[in-house]
Amino acid sequence: MNTSLPFMRFQNKQEEELWHELREHIEQIVRTYSGNNDPERITRVTNNWFDDRGDYDGRWAVIQRSLKEKEKILDMAAGYGTFLLHGLNLGCDMWGVEPESYKQQYFVKKISASGYPTAFRERFIPGWGEALPFPDAHFGLVTTYQTLEHVRDVGQCLSEMLRVLKPGGALYIRAPDYGSFFEPHYGIPFWPKMNKNIAAIYLKLLGRPLTALHDLNWVTEKQIIALIQKLPYVTNIAGTSAPLFVSGQSLKQRLTRFGHFLRRKKQIDLWVTKIK
Repeated sequence: MNTSLPFMRFQNKQEEELWHELREHIEQIVRTYSGNNDPERITRVTNNWFDDRGDYDGRWAVIQRSLKEKEKILDMAAGYGTFLLHGLNLGCDMWGVEPESYKQQYFVKKISASGYPTAFRERFIPGWGEALPFPDAHFGLVTTYQTLEHVRDVGQCLSEMLRVLKPGGALYIRAPDYGSFFEPHYGIPFWPKMNKNIAAIYLKLLGRPLTALHDLNWVTEKQIIALIQKLPYVTNIAGTSAPLFVSGQSLKQRLTRFGHFLRRKKQIDLWVTKIK
């Protein structure tokens, strides 16, 4: 099977050409960033980020449970605009902020290729999470998805997202938890919050580039909660992580569960409600 070919259908030639452009861009970035550029994986990622008509990561299904009708929604670090376009096509009052110029350019091309309203362009705002270009208490829902491990200042991003959130609104945070034994960008086993000097030796032995290592923050759910609690906002934080062990488990069950824990990709998964 040729894994460089898409596993999806296109509406027209323009969409198909844009898909191939996106795939080539992703492959080039990943090759120098983490080296985790298995052709089938790159194709799967391209399909996910190109297909804004679906809900590939299940995020929309998650946030719908807390979404109030006609509330403004912000996606902080909107990437290629996949989630943003999905919401706009559902008729939501949705906005995205993204700092990378190529992703902004891709968004404009995708609107043209897929025949979306040109008015969608104004919903994709150039900017950084540390200085969101919106007034206080502007959104009813803010999402940040697989982003906080990349930002320059985690605490400032959290502060800004809560600043633009209305009292009673919700912030949904999802990101890798580096208290786990897996690094998702490299796709390899990893010691929790590994010392970066030791991690560099480990990655060099595997023949992997160090670009991602220098870019990543070792964020954990505990750290994110602590940072939020230091901010001048009253919040309610609800996590979804299940405990590693529960009472009544046999030794065999505990060992089996611990084995699964070592292999799984642990995630930060938090709902933060802003009280005031």
